[in-house]
Parts: sequence; C-alpha cells; structure tokens
Amino acid sequence: MASQTGILGLQGTVGGLVFAKDGSVRQKPASNKSSFDSKASMARTRENASEFGLSAKYSKLLRDSLRVAIAAASDSRVASRLTQKMREIIGLDGTNDRGQRVFDSDNSAPLLGFNFNAGAGIGQTMYFPYEVTGAGADVTMSIPALNPASDIAAPQGATHFEVVFAASSLDMESLTYANGVVAAPLGILPINSAPLANQAVVATFPAAPAAANLVVGVVGINFYQQINGKFYPLNNNSTNPLAIEYVA
Repeated sequence: MASQTGILGLQGTVGGLVFAKDGSVRQKPASNKSSFDSKASMARTRENASEFGLSAKYSKLLRDSLRVAIAAASDSRVASRLTQKMREIIGLDGTNDRGQRVFDSDNSAPLLGFNFNAGAGIGQTMYFPYEVTGAGADVTMSIPALNPASDIAAPQGATHFEVVFAASSLDMESLTYANGVVAAPLGILPINSAPLANQAVVATFPAAPAAANLVVGVVGINFYQQINGKFYPLNNNSTNPLAIEYVA
C-alpha cells in the first residue's frame, strides 16, 4: 500500500509502479506463477516440486501414525530426514512418469532401519536378540532372551527401562492409517531386574492390512529414573533409540 512521504512524495506501490525511498520508480515485477505452471523450461522444477510435496505428506502420515512412540525418541531433524527417505522411495516407482510417481509398498525396503533419533542408535543400546514378523492382523516382536544387566547399555542415572514396540498400517493413497494395539507390553522394568526369556509382544490391527498398504513396526527403548515412586524420562529422551525394524 502506498503512503505519502511529502507534498508529492510517494512510497510503496501504486498500480503497477513501485515508488522507492530514494525517489526512483520501477515497474512492479509480474508474478511468475503462470510461467512456473506453463513454461517448458520449468518442467523439471514442477516435477520435483510435486514429488517433494508428496514425500512430505507421506513423511507426516508415518510420523502421525507413530506419534506416541516418536514423542519419546526423536531428534529435531526427523521430519526432514524422513521426507528425504520418502523421496528416495518415490524415485523407485518404475510405472509412473516423473512428477507423478508415488509410494509403492513393494519399494519400502529403504525405510528398514530408519532411526527416528539420530543421537541414539539401537545398535549401541540394545544388545539382546529380537525379531519382528507379521502374519494376518498381527505384527509380533519376539525376544528369546533378555538380561537387562548385560544386554542394555543404560545411560548414567537410569533406574528403569521400557522396551517400545508399535506398528501401524498406512494407506498411502488415501493418506490414512490404523494403529496396532499392543495389549500386553513388557512395561517399565528395573535395570537390575531378572533375565527374561521367550517374550512375545504383539500389535494387533482391527483387520489384516490391505496388500497395498505400508505396514511398519518400530522397536526402541525408553529410559527412566524413579524418584519417590514416580518415573521421570531421562535426559529429555535424548538417549532413547527408536527405529523401523519391520516393513511390509
């Protein structure tokens, strides 16, 4: 909006003219939206922008579906890192043209091992064997043996730990998801608790996921300090790892 700065002085925009403080006048630059939408030289840019925007939607969908687990174990760049991973997967679509490529669950392998908390790795924290498998409406984490005293690298000050397991089924076309319900988690246990054997933690969906859906299972561990009977998260969750350990 233009404003009068003297008897005849103007500053700002009037019609298609821009009046500067130094008294100069120039024509207002035309919007480049129409050229972006139509110019042949901008085709690659339009294609990249379309696929990047879709990658961001996929990333948000996955993060939303696992938000409870991620809230206790994620870094400040997890959104951008996951968007980059989704962009990589979109690039594997061998059916659609550039700019129209989409997520195909058959190409989801690059998600395996994705760590939501770059500052805390599972391989440097959890030394017990486990396996995550899927069958029908269930995704199961099997732990043949777990000795907390030797199999968990607990940070200083931790008195308790919690093995985290969650699963979600994502429809990447409608951008909707369903969460598996873990009816019997291992719960919060003392760092010096007795060894466990043959444990199974099961996440169950309301129905078996559709074949085209992306199904993910995440594994992690949260650390706590118990004070006067209450459990407090340790170090603002910076020591809690969480990674995708199952994709289908």
